Amino acid sequence: MTPRRRIILLAAAAAHLALVVVGAFGICLWAAGPPGKLLTYYSTLSGADSSYGYFAPGVGSPPTATFTVVDAEGRAFVDTLAPRFTREGDIRVEDLLEVFEKGGPGDEALRAELAASWAANLFERHPRAASVTIDMGKWRVPTMAGLRNGKPTRWRSFYRARVVRPPHSAGGSP
Repeated sequence: MTPRRRIILLAAAAAHLALVVVGAFGICLWAAGPPGKLLTYYSTLSGADSSYGYFAPGVGSPPTATFTVVDAEGRAFVDTLAPRFTREGDIRVEDLLEVFEKGGPGDEALRAELAASWAANLFERHPRAASVTIDMGKWRVPTMAGLRNGKPTRWRSFYRARVVRPPHSAGGSP
């Protein structure tokens, strides 16, 4: 490798590292004119713009939904909303869960409609189901120091509802 090529590669690596540092500090280069816009595009495409906050103390777990299905005989099992066929489908379900979580106090009607829709989906999948309990929440993960001291991970629900299949549709018949 020629000395000139080494210098060019070293300069490119240093420039990328500088953009990683800028991204870590959350500095936006967009307003710096055309070069800023070009650097913003490059940072976004390369991942240099992420704030690398994955291990930060304030990062929580994503919202999760569990669906406990109970049949007429009282047997219970847990099912999921997503069939896990494609990553794109899973992302859509995760987005719905985040919308559900972030809804304000006035969004209880929307939450109830979504919960009823999810329950209807599960009733369709499980014709013998008598009820579905929807539990939305997050895992509260302790800090690393807390984990070292034996503090457990805990579940915190922010929405819980039980939907019972109407008697006339039990067993999948109209």
